[in-house]
Amino acid sequence: MATAGSLVSEAISIASAAVDELEALVREHASLVYRVAYAALRNRAEAEDAAQETFLRVLRQRKRLADVREPRAWLARIAWRVALDRRRRGSEVPLEEAAAAVRELRAAGASAEQVAADAQMLALLERLIASLPRELREALTLSTVQEMSAAEAAQALGIPEASVRTRVFRARQLLREKLAAVLEGKHER
Repeated sequence: MATAGSLVSEAISIASAAVDELEALVREHASLVYRVAYAALRNRAEAEDAAQETFLRVLRQRKRLADVREPRAWLARIAWRVALDRRRRGSEVPLEEAAAAVRELRAAGASAEQVAADAQMLALLERLIASLPRELREALTLSTVQEMSAAEAAQALGIPEASVRTRVFRARQLLREKLAAVLEGKHER
């Protein structure tokens, strides 16, 4: 017959094993979770908050950890959903963050004209990507920006792998067409 002390000791060892597993998961995938959140939010502070919230959700679902076959894709999916929820609530990029990015470019030896041109091109690309249909934009962001495999992006988005490949192809095609139209329009002026 088990004593109360042995039951407590067993419960503590089970809880300790769960904490160790979660800690290993955080250590191994924290960077991925942050990058996925940043891809959706485009804000460092918001992405950090989203990453923390992602791991809090994982902590609440720690009983499911044993059933997860692909932790990387599972975490990416949670991070993506958390980031989208945060984005829906709305936030702006702090002025300090934008100023820090400009200071970094200047420190790297870029001239004011180069900084402005780079900023304009980046802003143009971000606007073009933002103008894509949601399904194409999400697949492109996860597979290209976050360098996730088609299988990982598919699991994160909850769609078939072939759909991810198709959406990325279509997104790139649309971006090429939109960028060409914008650049041709600038040269014609």
